[in-house]
Amino acid sequence: MSRLYALIILSIMLGIAMGYPMGYFTHTAKPCTTGGAYLGVITASLYADLFRDAGQSLGINTVVTGMGSVQAARQVILNPTGYSIYTSIDPYILTSLLYPNNITSWYIAIAGDEMVIAYSPHMPQQLLNEVNALTNEEREALAAGNYTRAMAITREFLDLIFSNSTKALAHQYGAYVIGTSNPNTDPEGYRALMVLELTGIYWGLGKDYYVNLFNEFNSTGNVYEVLAGSQLFGPVESGKVWFDIAIYKSSAVSAGLPYFPLPPMVNLGDPGYSSFYSRASVTITVGGQSLVVRGAPIQLALTIPNQGPNKVVAEELIIYLISPQGHELMRKLGINPLTPAILYGNLSDVPTLIRSLVNSSLLIYGG
Repeated sequence: MSRLYALIILSIMLGIAMGYPMGYFTHTAKPCTTGGAYLGVITASLYADLFRDAGQSLGINTVVTGMGSVQAARQVILNPTGYSIYTSIDPYILTSLLYPNNITSWYIAIAGDEMVIAYSPHMPQQLLNEVNALTNEEREALAAGNYTRAMAITREFLDLIFSNSTKALAHQYGAYVIGTSNPNTDPEGYRALMVLELTGIYWGLGKDYYVNLFNEFNSTGNVYEVLAGSQLFGPVESGKVWFDIAIYKSSAVSAGLPYFPLPPMVNLGDPGYSSFYSRASVTITVGGQSLVVRGAPIQLALTIPNQGPNKVVAEELIIYLISPQGHELMRKLGINPLTPAILYGNLSDVPTLIRSLVNSSLLIYGG
């Protein structure tokens, strides 16, 4: 057992016993405890900084590969011994792709998130003034809990994005109106479509109303598509793309992009609206097969692949992330930690130390 591993065990047990009055353990950076080996993490690219910073905090030699969660799952299936930790921004991708391929049978949801619409600070001033005004109105409505008003503003905002005047203005400036990621490689891409579907459903316009507008924009060259959402940060910041429709709030915050917040009925961030979210669905293609993904509250989920290397160190990193210090790191990066984290799946396959923390203040079992 490594020195760091033993320190984590002792600190956790003392912390749980004392109710964490002093926070989690204090650590200093040190060489990797695995004799020069590295910890390979493959994650949704928008959360790569979380794992880099966590590894640095623990002194673990962490190599992070960032890509869309669907694309990352396919990579783990092709190379099951190549990664110590897999992370997805949609647990459904993990359970529908990795479970059947015997990559893993459990995961931990460590954080939640919500969708927002990021926009460029460098679009034409007249349009930017309209966008800022609607954003301010939306924030005021949400702060007051007036969700009906917020949904009306959301509709007005989307109508502005999809208007002929905005399209014509973008052509004049040589810009793309909308940016998005490919739904077949990145959950952010299909969740953007779900936001559009839910807004149409809410207003009685039909599930496909805004999706059809999106498709029309796409067919006329007004949509800029990337493989992973993080690839839109630069184009939106520079004004090459005016609206990222839609992006995780944590990503907009960490990238410093202005954003239009969305009401809980359509932002996929409130478990209280799970039933309504499930009315949205997008069909994606993975490995030549069709997969129907339904709307659900956003959760950041991670697991240790069965054949992954350096499992002891992988446990160290995961335990740090579900600790108070890990939560502090998440909040610093604009990520909303789940407190406690929630473990799902086959409990008997979960590594011993993580399993021992179930039903503590760090971790509960969700079935």
